[in-house]
Order: sequence, then C-alpha cells, then structure tokens
Amino acid sequence: MTNKVLNHILDIVHACPDVYLSTINENKYPETRHLMNTMNERAENLNLHFLTGIYSPKAAQIAKNNKVCLYYYDDKAHRAVRIFGRLKFEDNVVERGAYWNDAYKMFGYTGPNDKNWGLLTFIPDGYKFYDGGELITESIK
Repeated sequence: MTNKVLNHILDIVHACPDVYLSTINENKYPETRHLMNTMNERAENLNLHFLTGIYSPKAAQIAKNNKVCLYYYDDKAHRAVRIFGRLKFEDNVVERGAYWNDAYKMFGYTGPNDKNWGLLTFIPDGYKFYDGGELITESIK
C-alpha cells in the first residue's frame, strides 16, 4: 500500500464519527452494526481500535470467527472505504489503559480493568474503495 492510498483511507476514517462492522452470526449470516469511531480519530495506521462488552453477541461472534469488514462512509464528501481484516481482543494492560476514556462509564464500564470492557484491535488484510470511478482494491499481507 502506498502512502497516498493509506492517507486517502485514513482521511475517510478520520472524517467518520461512526463505522459499520460486519461479522458472521450464529446462523452463518452477515450481521452489521454501528460502532463509535472515537478511538480512531487520529489513527496513523489501519490497526484500529474499538470497544465492546465482553459478554455481548458481537463479542461471541468475533470469538467464533474473527474475520470482519469495516465500512466507513463520509457523507459530507460522498466517499467510502471497506476494510477487511480480523479483530482480536486486547489483553495488554498498557494498551487497554491507553485507549480507556472515562466517557465509557456512561455505558456502565468502571475502568480499563473492568472485566466486561473489551478492547478490540483490528488487523487489516485488505481494502476496497472508489477513486474517480476506479475501483482500488488490494490485499495487505
């Protein structure tokens, strides 16, 4: 991936307060939900981070099949990107502390050591987006 492509994708990620996450549910159908993108407002690469409840259906789906798709759509500039990859639960105490925000207490979490607060790290495997009508797609390995 060139720096130009990475910067284009990150411009979209930074512009979006929300992202759509697709997982595979227990019936083997895609399931899409909305996530807050606040942890990635200043991301410098595509190793993005998200929060989830450890005991949520989403967490159970990720534990069973960690392959996911992130869909970012910037409605102001009418541009979008799909990023394919894997999610892993972050166990690193320092990393969890770095991404904790007291605003998450409104969701019932008590702090970065809360047993129900899950930090997810996204590992990118590929992407697709349109640039001037041209489909840009690449696998990242």
